[in-house]
Amino acid sequence: MSEWQTLTALIAGLSRQDRMLLSRFKALELPEDPDAAAEALRVHERLSPGATPSMLLATAGSQAALAGEEAFARRIGEAALDLAEDSEERRISHVCLAQIYFRHRREEAALEEFVAHCRAAVDLGHTGTFCYERHAALYEYRGDLDGAIEVCSRAVEALSGAGDARSAGRFRRRIDRLSAKRGG
Repeated sequence: MSEWQTLTALIAGLSRQDRMLLSRFKALELPEDPDAAAEALRVHERLSPGATPSMLLATAGSQAALAGEEAFARRIGEAALDLAEDSEERRISHVCLAQIYFRHRREEAALEEFVAHCRAAVDLGHTGTFCYERHAALYEYRGDLDGAIEVCSRAVEALSGAGDARSAGRFRRRIDRLSAKRGG
């Protein structure tokens, strides 16, 4: 079964409300009829070269979280991670989930999920700034300056390697500030 067929089966199993939310956040009409939904996905696949089912779900999850649909965003984000076939798709899914859980970071369980997804994204070579910035800020807030410096150092390495000298420079300055705050 192809990943698009797997997505079609997943969509067929969604509640009417979740299917409507997915349609809304992807601007993609996903009818109740499985054959019609499969055709809509085939059209989407043709019009969006390089798109994958995992990326489709991850981006929908991020948009849903921003719109306040956290429960749906978590379900779709987890489904994106389940469908991920390579490290890039897993990385994107972990970043999506980290963003979702970050919104509720004052709750211990959500904070633990946020940290776990940030670490997973970073371990997979994440080259955006979100996970690094938020994770370093969390360590700094907790008084773990060494942990914050370690996250910032990983950010410098990843962002420099990705050619993002500007962001890498921001993290170098943050390391300097944290080192001074630590007293060395």
